[in-house]
Amino acid sequence: MESICASGAAPLREIEGLLIDRALQGGNDAFGALLTPHLTSLNRFARMRLRSESEVEDVVQQALLRAFRNLRQFRREASFKTWLSAIIFNEVIHLRRRQATAPTRSLHETRAACLADPSSSPDVQLQRIERVERLHQALNRLPEKYRVMIQLRDLHELSIAETARSLSLTPAAVKTRHHRAKKLLVRSLSRLKRAA
Repeated sequence: MESICASGAAPLREIEGLLIDRALQGGNDAFGALLTPHLTSLNRFARMRLRSESEVEDVVQQALLRAFRNLRQFRREASFKTWLSAIIFNEVIHLRRRQATAPTRSLHETRAACLADPSSSPDVQLQRIERVERLHQALNRLPEKYRVMIQLRDLHELSIAETARSLSLTPAAVKTRHHRAKKLLVRSLSRLKRAA
């Protein structure tokens, strides 16, 4: 494995491909090496969307387990980071759905000092969840190349250069595709809003 990582000339996708092959063949260290470069951005992504550090830890751990169990399903059409990002995005959505349907306690069981401020009322939270779900639906309706672009540039906040490297595109192509992707996403959201 050291020889794989040491060869600086090999593109990232090739290194990922070799590590994925090794992990699928039972190489215990390969999956860890595959995840290590992405852990910081996955944690940052989850922190931006969740309330507590324990939720972040749970979601990231769940996403990594799901990635490990479903590694054979990774089609290698996009980068491994993009695939991981989609998994963690789905885990965040699942957690929010579980929280939205969690049993509630009556007011007399809750101390007045612990009551949430009005901006985090159940109605406001439900509206946020519905917006996130609508965004997720609209994103899923986009063609793959545009969906990946939104995930990398907007959800994972990769720079144009990082996105270009991970997709093997020129920076100009990334800018153009990102612009088109945002327009398509806005149209898709508008259609979903009208249908609702």
